[in-house]
Amino acid sequence: MDPQINSQRCVLAIAGLVCAATVTDVLTAQWVSFADDTAFRLLLDAFADNPAGDPMDDNQEKDVAVGDLNRDGWDDLIVVRKQPFSTPGARQDVLLLNENGVLVDRTAEFAPGFIATLTDARDVLISELTGDDWPDVIIVNTFWQQPMFYRNLGNNEMGNWLGLVDESSLRFPTIEVANLPGPQFCAVHGGDVTGNGAMDLFFSNYAMSGGTTDVLLINDGSGHFTDETAQRLGSYANVAFGTAVHIQDMDNDGDNDIVKISTLYSVAPFDIGVFILFNNGAGVFNALPFQEPANTSPYYFAVGDLDGNGMLDIFVEQDPQDQVNLATSVNPDGPITYSSFTLSSSPRTNGFGGNTKLADVDNDGGLDVGVAPIDVDIQNCGPGSQFALLRNPGDGHVFDPWPANDSRNIHIDAHDFGFIDVNNDGCMDIFMGLCIGWRVFIQENCVLPCPWDLDDSGDVGVKDLLFLLGAWGPCPPKGDCPADFDASGDVGVKDLLSLLGAWGPCP
Repeated sequence: MDPQINSQRCVLAIAGLVCAATVTDVLTAQWVSFADDTAFRLLLDAFADNPAGDPMDDNQEKDVAVGDLNRDGWDDLIVVRKQPFSTPGARQDVLLLNENGVLVDRTAEFAPGFIATLTDARDVLISELTGDDWPDVIIVNTFWQQPMFYRNLGNNEMGNWLGLVDESSLRFPTIEVANLPGPQFCAVHGGDVTGNGAMDLFFSNYAMSGGTTDVLLINDGSGHFTDETAQRLGSYANVAFGTAVHIQDMDNDGDNDIVKISTLYSVAPFDIGVFILFNNGAGVFNALPFQEPANTSPYYFAVGDLDGNGMLDIFVEQDPQDQVNLATSVNPDGPITYSSFTLSSSPRTNGFGGNTKLADVDNDGGLDVGVAPIDVDIQNCGPGSQFALLRNPGDGHVFDPWPANDSRNIHIDAHDFGFIDVNNDGCMDIFMGLCIGWRVFIQENCVLPCPWDLDDSGDVGVKDLLFLLGAWGPCPPKGDCPADFDASGDVGVKDLLSLLGAWGPCP
């Protein structure tokens, strides 16, 4: 991997060395802005479910995943589609390859299974699941349709990418869930819960009434899965209306926990809320008490270290104003203590919302928040539903930097979105699937990070060199190591050369 990329990841995670703005600066400075480049950065073919229609005016529900599928250094997209809201209506899914900054529909060439098998898809995951280092695609379906596994075929001997092939029946068992004729999945997330180094999958299920069960599939290491929900979750698999899930090490004890939603109504042992299920170290979750961080009528959430203290926080999309739970201390197997606050004045996060994602949009080292405004069940498309991009000043207290009457081009009714560097300039852009149509927004005031500026002076000079020399040698076992630009575990000659190569003003 490029040492410069590693250096950015290493240094930007260090909250104390990030160029943090003061509250006054945050409120007055010009933040990120975007140009609508859809017309020349998105090329769509007609969809199999609507061959005579204009694909740019597509009015279907859309969900988005970002990943470099052909490993050419440019992030690609999978977009899954269905009839909007809680109505069955299978549609064609879409593969968009990023070809030098243009998102080109290559479904027919490289994912013909998307055309052959239409889906009632509600979520999609891009992740490496078979151990071959090529990212695969999981499509999560509702209205009784089984989830789908598309294996990445990698390159042929000539170095040409071969695309995706449907291996669902070879990789997944037939999934049965309580109280429903089949899965009604709304979300999926991956993570290794057993400790064997392979990514397992958790599917969030929903039922309009009466409750059902979520599903945990365990990966044998080669991308073949078994349903071990009952023995690993017990009654913790129960769910009312499950809309989101994450697999993360929430308590910093070295094993991955599960964070899930059960909402709309209570199903024992859960009321309505966001719940942390702690891993006992052997991939079993019902052996320990679960925890419910503070939340009110939640619908979606996202997990990440918002304040840079090394502990994972939870942003909760709620029916009232959205909320942030900042972790202040962790204990192995819980509980976790949180400091919670609701957004006080955001005009775009005080009602129904949907998909929620985190990314460092402005390259300042802090995770910013995107919230799509469209509910998966209640039909709330229209001008009153606006995408929210929330700014993180570095301490996790995210806020909406724009007033209610702001007519910014990104404030539109997106079903879902993806943070993606479309033009590979080092700054985050935004792809959106709207209630009607699509948008590709390119960040136009891009500021690149400067990881070699260790003293935050705005340039790389003598003080930074002295800092690096003072840190020469092995990094602390679990401490900060900002001068380890190549993420090698020590500060040495390669890091010195990297710093000298960046000598002078930061970009």
